[in-house]
Amino acid sequence: MTDDLQRYLQVFAQKATAAGLPVRNPGSNWVPLTPLARGSHVSLSVARNQIQVNLNNDDDADRTKFELLHADRAAVEKEVGEGLTWEKKDGRKKTSVRATMDAGYGDREWDAQHEWALRMISRFQRSFGTRLG
Repeated sequence: MTDDLQRYLQVFAQKATAAGLPVRNPGSNWVPLTPLARGSHVSLSVARNQIQVNLNNDDDADRTKFELLHADRAAVEKEVGEGLTWEKKDGRKKTSVRATMDAGYGDREWDAQHEWALRMISRFQRSFGTRLG
């Protein structure tokens, strides 16, 4: 892990904690939150030129969660305020829903990225939490 990436994750985790989000310890390129429901959690993943807020359904082999959420995608995207990427991930037990910003730790506009990520995470927590909880 580069020093910039590590610092980016640490600064974000501090801001998320201060905002009252249930943050867990950062990983190598992500910051997970406590689960919304069994097998489902929101996270921030970070690359040099991109950040993503993700809903990860780690136990969705039968696609039940994905289908439930995808059926309500217009309402979810309206609540979140952005178009989302819906990933079934055929052949895997995991499904995901993502919001993406084309900027990352290689850019120096971290404050704007962190503000966007905090806003998206809060919206993901509310929107998906009510549907999965």
